[in-house]
Amino acid sequence: MEVTDYAFFPTRVVTIQFPDTESLNAELCDLFERRPELDDRFNLHPDAQNLLRLAKTVPAIADLRSKFITGVKHWLQTEGIAGPEGIDMLMFSNRSSRGESTVVHNHQADLIGIYYACTADSHRPPVDPAGGEDYFEAGDGALLLHDPRFNANLTTVCHRDHVRVFPRPGLMLIFPAYVWHSVTPHRGEFHRLSFAMNFTLRWPASPTEHHSLI
Repeated sequence: MEVTDYAFFPTRVVTIQFPDTESLNAELCDLFERRPELDDRFNLHPDAQNLLRLAKTVPAIADLRSKFITGVKHWLQTEGIAGPEGIDMLMFSNRSSRGESTVVHNHQADLIGIYYACTADSHRPPVDPAGGEDYFEAGDGALLLHDPRFNANLTTVCHRDHVRVFPRPGLMLIFPAYVWHSVTPHRGEFHRLSFAMNFTLRWPASPTEHHSLI
């Protein structure tokens, strides 16, 4: 008897715990205390539409951009993707008060990066390998990554429809933008602060031939 085991359609999620980020995180939190308009969820403020516009004048934003580039390079290398000639990046913040949460959504990009500057204290591992059993008791400001396989959770062979991520300062995640995700309510008396980066890969122009239909 010959048995072969395959795992098709895996979803790669990379976590990076950056060391010595206390100063960076403090600068980022202070920036948003002084300029709360930068956390504009309606994208009315020009700088809030893409925080990378501040990279030339705000060292903390430049440092954070560098960390995101490190993260996305690691994801691409680990996934074995080579060939993009560049990448378009758009960064925005998510500053939450007590009781606020984020509904299930995905992003119009190729990859997503998330970096946490200020979160609730957590002594758990960043990713709960046994997570998914209790959707409604996921913890303070936990990130829920939902199974991207269409209708997978409608079958009895799927024993998990989401994975829980417990944020901590200095933690970064990189994962495909098609993954639906949400955030449970923040229970602290402080502002929870995280940053999201949309990555869109740029590929060399294909040698196609154009014909007019007129």
